[in-house]
Amino acid sequence: MLHDYLNVMVLFLVVGLGAALTKAKWLNASTNTVFTKLLLNIALPATLILSISSDFTRREFIKLLPDIILPTTVILVLMGLAFAVAKVIKVERSDLGLFIGLCSMSSTIFFGIPITLAVYGSHGLPYALMTYASQTVIYWTLGLYLLDMGKSEAQSGQSTFKTVIKDIVNMPLLAFFVGVGLLLIGFRLPSVIKEFLTTLGGMTSALAMLVVGTIIFLSGLKNIKITRALCFVVIFRFIVAPIVVLGLGWLFSIDSQMIKITMLICSLPIPNTTVILAEKYKVNVFFATEALSLSIGAYLIFLPVILFAIHSV
Repeated sequence: MLHDYLNVMVLFLVVGLGAALTKAKWLNASTNTVFTKLLLNIALPATLILSISSDFTRREFIKLLPDIILPTTVILVLMGLAFAVAKVIKVERSDLGLFIGLCSMSSTIFFGIPITLAVYGSHGLPYALMTYASQTVIYWTLGLYLLDMGKSEAQSGQSTFKTVIKDIVNMPLLAFFVGVGLLLIGFRLPSVIKEFLTTLGGMTSALAMLVVGTIIFLSGLKNIKITRALCFVVIFRFIVAPIVVLGLGWLFSIDSQMIKITMLICSLPIPNTTVILAEKYKVNVFFATEALSLSIGAYLIFLPVILFAIHSV
């Protein structure tokens, strides 16, 4: 466990470097946009294709596929619980969809992939990608519907449909299916291509953590005003989510490795894209930004507990 924690701490040192470079004006919102594009369209797809096609056998992957029921059900249960809590604490209707998304979705790209690599190595990525695939579909369909429901019916349906078509088919998801296709047909990548993808994929963790560090500095942790809604977001992310994973994993008799990695992925800070979507859909951007910054800061506190729970499964 200590080894895993130290590996994750290395990633947070890069986060600190990102914040320091932003303070020094080496990095800014514009460089963050460039880094994000490089991460999502180059580095991460290379990592996914290489990991799935090289680190797993066809039999292992086919055996793993039914376990996608775990992350899918976990996300839906968290959304249902968040909806109930929102009613109890009287979250504004315009913020209801945002609150549900903050409580149920995790940062599978910027945190999930680097942390899975740090704790389990590339062999753990296909497990993590089950959660990524589930969340991508739910996030860009039901999640957008909830975020968009404050608009008029005509505007909501049109904008949501266009966004789903545009964003659900993204490079990481395409890379996931390319890797699966190569694995299923038994195609072995030439050594020069493997080395090329390895070199590109080596940027994944560094780019992701530099982006996170820039976001933290630009948003500012000291400006956060603690509210009941923010407290419940943190409780859902780091307490409720792992408990739900454990309970459903036991209920469905899921493989222990799948339970561990799903718990690791579902107990992460909120996705960076939530802030972008909050601005796009004219909901509470300030609340989304506060939740992002607070969840990243709180993650350092909860991480040892989460790692201990994972190693106890």
